[in-house]
Amino acid sequence: MPATPYDVKGLLKASIRDDNPVLFIENKALYALKGEIPEEEYLVPIGKADVKRTGKDVTVVTTSRMVHQSLEAAKTLSSEGIDVEVSI
Repeated sequence: MPATPYDVKGLLKASIRDDNPVLFIENKALYALKGEIPEEEYLVPIGKADVKRTGKDVTVVTTSRMVHQSLEAAKTLSSEGIDVEVSI
């Protein structure tokens, strides 16, 4: 489940090329999200975590739209001295 436009392109290409069955699930609420997408070829590895924000106190593992809400929560908690890692 991609969370950014970058993730969409890389995960979709990786899904198509994978020899195993793959479910590619998109959240319709993210369709309007804008972001940088490289012109060159790239793949986002399937089955490997992508750390969207590093942290040392706690790790939040999330997917899709909730990545953005988790990043906002991590930002809020950092003002309280809690360093949150966000991974997908």
